[in-house]
Amino acid sequence: MKLIISLLALVSITAYAEPRYLTYKYNDSVRIVISSLPCPFSQIKEEYTFAVVAFRADGQKLAGCYKKQDENLIEIQWKGGDKTVIPANAFLQNPSVPNVNVAPSL
Repeated sequence: MKLIISLLALVSITAYAEPRYLTYKYNDSVRIVISSLPCPFSQIKEEYTFAVVAFRADGQKLAGCYKKQDENLIEIQWKGGDKTVIPANAFLQNPSVPNVNVAPSL
């Protein structure tokens, strides 16, 4: 419970603060970046609060939004309709992948 609260507190920043980003290396070809930016997609922003982008090694990007599924899981709704569920602590580990410092382009 503390883990998910800590994660959401980190990315739940007010509109006056700088956006925050956390990165998860999904595999050798994809990294997923969750942010404190609001979900930009009107169809899903009521349920999925914050923006997320997956960056592929070939330069492709996949945008979506995410929410807390339960105490330890993040649920991502991708713009194309697919969903992904990832343990929240995955974004707090993996020191080989630095957090991004620039806004993910949606």
